[in-house]
Amino acid sequence: MGRLYYPSCKFNARFPEISGKIQAYLKDSYEVKSCCRDDLTKITRDNTIVYICNSCAAFFEESTPARKVVSIWEVVANDRDFTYPKYENKRMTVQDCWRTYDNAQQQDAIRKILSEMNIEIVEQENARDKTKFCGKALYEPLPKNYDVFAPNRLVKNAQGLFVPRSEEEKSRLMQEHCKTICTEEVVCYCLACLGGISSGGKIGIHLAQCLFS
Repeated sequence: MGRLYYPSCKFNARFPEISGKIQAYLKDSYEVKSCCRDDLTKITRDNTIVYICNSCAAFFEESTPARKVVSIWEVVANDRDFTYPKYENKRMTVQDCWRTYDNAQQQDAIRKILSEMNIEIVEQENARDKTKFCGKALYEPLPKNYDVFAPNRLVKNAQGLFVPRSEEEKSRLMQEHCKTICTEEVVCYCLACLGGISSGGKIGIHLAQCLFS
């Protein structure tokens, strides 16, 4: 075990074709794995982990000794040979995810990728480390064992979050958030963010769709 890629069970199910393209892109340099939770006790300090799911990232950072944990976006941004699709100055708002609010390297990589694709980036007032958004997920109970795998990120540093709200309240909160966004299209790098943006009335697009569709 050396350099490992975890494609995310949820992302793989939601975007199977795009997930396959990402795996094909990485297969010469990374061993493609399956569910992160099956391997948490097997990972050693010699492993480099690449992830696409921000919850997986928290699990790796808190429950494994892996020497390096990086997003797929950082891998792409640092690949000088990557061929970017071009979008003719399409204007899109970036939706930063609360689960990685303090990960400046990932946030920088995402913006570099968008710029390389000729996408005009529109920033929100509560961007980067100010973001408090993760779709409806922050208004639902924390999934089973998440508190065990990432107690700092998802419990200690999540006071007031993961508190259940009614479906009507969640829909209202998503709509209120989307009213603050000035573009119709919003690029996300989190499935929960993507779902929240789409349910709030905007056109949510996953960054992987832009890169690999």
